[in-house]
Amino acid sequence: MSNLTKIPSNKKCWQYLNNIVFTDELSCPVCSSQLQENYLRRYLWCRICRKKYRATSYKGSWLYGMKISPRQLFCLLWCWQKKKSTEAIITAVGVSYPTVTRWLTRFRDQLPDTTPLLEGIVKADESYFSKLRSKQNKYILTGAVTDNIGEEPTLALRITGDHQTGRKQEVLESFIEDTVTPGSLVVTDKWYGYQDLPLIGYYHQSHNHSKGDYSQTNRIEGVWSVLKRHSRKLYGGRILTHQLEDLCIEWMARVNRKELFKSPIEFLTYTLVPF
Repeated sequence: MSNLTKIPSNKKCWQYLNNIVFTDELSCPVCSSQLQENYLRRYLWCRICRKKYRATSYKGSWLYGMKISPRQLFCLLWCWQKKKSTEAIITAVGVSYPTVTRWLTRFRDQLPDTTPLLEGIVKADESYFSKLRSKQNKYILTGAVTDNIGEEPTLALRITGDHQTGRKQEVLESFIEDTVTPGSLVVTDKWYGYQDLPLIGYYHQSHNHSKGDYSQTNRIEGVWSVLKRHSRKLYGGRILTHQLEDLCIEWMARVNRKELFKSPIEFLTYTLVPF
């Protein structure tokens, strides 16, 4: 499923769902006998115990009540994983704008909590979301990302407040203490909120952005660039701040749990297999 045209037919996608939930052997959960397929009515049934099963409703599945076809589900998942715009998803999948936004929210709701504990060299910064004159809530998003040689980056994000409270010293120090291992090197700009980090157990290195010194914090600055660009692409050039918490969870997962975004099957296997 490296591109949209390789997503298989409705029947094949339905069989993929069955194999994910009931294993490749399609064994009955009650008597372990072979389940029979009824594709016309979209269920599996057992000849022995006479029970019917659906992958979309088994054990309280988050797919319960799904109105779209299995292939549309796989297409929606693939487009979301590849960061396609809402307009592109509508065209490719053939569903409405409310359907797209509703399913993107569903996908994000299944993501695990990936807030990590960072260590080593950590770049930290804050960014402002929304416009000052907008009627939307205005937030400061604070982030930290590792920049250790030879290691994949790890990302932590948190909404720390509005444009008046989100950059206060105690708020930023609390974020660092919650997400960064003591003894790590924290690299920031010259904002006063970080000046006392050495007093709470961190090495600190600051760089003056007003003098054009961005090179040491460009990794976290790049996170803001990508996050804002993707948010605007999703919502017609706007950043919907009521979606910001969900977007933070999504972007931490994209960096910290990349395997969930490789293919629709990888994501469905993680979220649908009963524990």
